[in-house]
Amino acid sequence: MGILGIYLTNFARITQLDNLRSHLEKEARVTAEASLPAFLGQVSNLDVLAKKLGKEIDARVTIIALDGKVMGDSEEDPSIMENHATRPEVKEALSSGRGESTRYSTTVGQQMMYVAVPITNQGKVTGVARVSLTLVAVENSVGHVTLVVSLATLSTAMLAMLAAFLIARVTTRPIREITRAARRIAAGELEQKIAVGTRDETGQLARAFNEMSLNLNKLVGEISIEKTKLTTILGAMADGVVMTDTEGKIVLANKAVEKLFHLRQDEMAAKPVIEAVLDHEVDEALKLCLRTGQQQTVQFESGITKRFLRAIAVPIGEGKLAGALLLFQDLTELRSIQTMRRELVGNISHDLRTPIAGIKAMVETLRDGAIDDKEAAGDFLARIDSEVDRLTQMVSELTELSHIETGRAELRIAPVDLNRLMEEVIAQMNPLALKQQVSIAAVLAATLPMVRADKDRIRQAVINLVHNAIKFNHPGGRITVSTRSDEESVTVDISDTGTGISAEDLPHIFERFYKADKSRSQGGSGLGLAIAKHTIQAHGGKICVQSEEGKGSTFSFSMPLKTNLNTDNIKI
Repeated sequence: MGILGIYLTNFARITQLDNLRSHLEKEARVTAEASLPAFLGQVSNLDVLAKKLGKEIDARVTIIALDGKVMGDSEEDPSIMENHATRPEVKEALSSGRGESTRYSTTVGQQMMYVAVPITNQGKVTGVARVSLTLVAVENSVGHVTLVVSLATLSTAMLAMLAAFLIARVTTRPIREITRAARRIAAGELEQKIAVGTRDETGQLARAFNEMSLNLNKLVGEISIEKTKLTTILGAMADGVVMTDTEGKIVLANKAVEKLFHLRQDEMAAKPVIEAVLDHEVDEALKLCLRTGQQQTVQFESGITKRFLRAIAVPIGEGKLAGALLLFQDLTELRSIQTMRRELVGNISHDLRTPIAGIKAMVETLRDGAIDDKEAAGDFLARIDSEVDRLTQMVSELTELSHIETGRAELRIAPVDLNRLMEEVIAQMNPLALKQQVSIAAVLAATLPMVRADKDRIRQAVINLVHNAIKFNHPGGRITVSTRSDEESVTVDISDTGTGISAEDLPHIFERFYKADKSRSQGGSGLGLAIAKHTIQAHGGKICVQSEEGKGSTFSFSMPLKTNLNTDNIKI
């Protein structure tokens, strides 16, 4: 429209100028014909003729002699006008028979168009007739055309923009809907569907988007399910699992790793493994795994938790590795059990060898003739009986522990009065206490609810605790057996003023086969407290110990008043 407007404006201007030029040429020729008689001497005053013609044709008329002198002018006095011989239109008219010029007139003070033609008589030029007209009318006409064209152009442009806007909105509406849906998908709202109303390209795009959204939602759902499974498995694993990238930086770690190394997952994220585990052997095994693509295994003791661990580095991916998987297995308990079992074998071997050697020596002595000495024979037989009792106790404890570990032990549940049971145990253990110069006192609750339990097994557990309190006490020491109760349980406390337990041994005192330092390991197999712990826990109770080395110990166990042990015989 702009180009068309420029073309129309120029066309109008050129047309107007051509029309004006043609009009002025005709009027100039009429003026030349009218002024010829004056040049022939028939009319004397050319100025009067010029003014009369100018008024009639409504244009400026100028009659010029061959020498350029102005003979008449419709608007000015010829006598004061300059010589026009040098005017371009006059010179051109004399040379070619027609002259034209457009310029600013100082006389009139406006832009003028001049057209001049020669005045001839029988082929002889006698003068020049010039007609001129201001271009104001032309400019006004062109300005009007320009205004009309500009308004038409502006109106058409506005209509075109409005139409383009409406068409664009209608055309791009499905694309805008797809854009909004894509943004919602990017925000996590995967269940997006676009209404398809056309069969054109946008409709095809919308259908493809709906299909993509459906497949994406399905795929993300499957991935979410698999991720939930993986998270559940990793969270439930007792072994620590760490996934690394190809540079050995941590990508994923489960909760077991947090416990093993006392770190939170956000503290481990994107860190090198060595910064988390602080062990160069693990770091070297991981680097070797990433470099060779082969599984690597290393055992180390964690400097953070002082636990003995095994790390297995497994490459992820075939060919081009995507990283590695580190599996941390806590071997502390297994190693402790193995150590304790070795110690048990050593202790049992020593404990069995000593009484057996004594029995063998005494039997040989009796065989060699000491049997005839009734006093010596009686002493030897008493010692043999004591050693046999000791061996029987050891075998009984081993058998009891074996039954508990294999689940073949049974509880015979019945109501038990713990106050009465404590009195029976004190009466049974009092002779041993007197022998060790230790006193036993009972501080029993006035009213104590009955508990459902296996009386014999509870009795044996209490005997083990009281026996330890006697064995590891000082001459003149005291043992206090007390009972108490609350709304949920009955508690028994056995306190002594003995040697106490070191802080190093205290966490392990209830472990199977565990024996404290040598000052506490004389006699016994280290199974009594483990059996007592399993017995109390089998009844749904709890057992604990508080001790300070050199100041004595307090063993406490509680029995629940509300229990699910309602049958007479229960395997534990």
